[in-house]
Amino acid sequence: MIQKIELSWATVDTTDSAEMAEFRVQQEQLASDRARVAFERLKHLGVIDAQGHSIGEGLPADMRAGAKRDFGG
Repeated sequence: MIQKIELSWATVDTTDSAEMAEFRVQQEQLASDRARVAFERLKHLGVIDAQGHSIGEGLPADMRAGAKRDFGG
């Protein structure tokens, strides 16, 4: 049985093209996982819809022109 290990810059043999190819595959999967988690978080917070489009109204009400603000100063 072949044991698959998680490679990192500290452990990958950069002179081994097969190992570098596997490293790239692993890094792409990790990046995809991070992007998916970020997407789901933004969707849950109501920032984007299921297609990734912004559903906000632009600036928050207190940052719009003419808004009354209290900076606590």
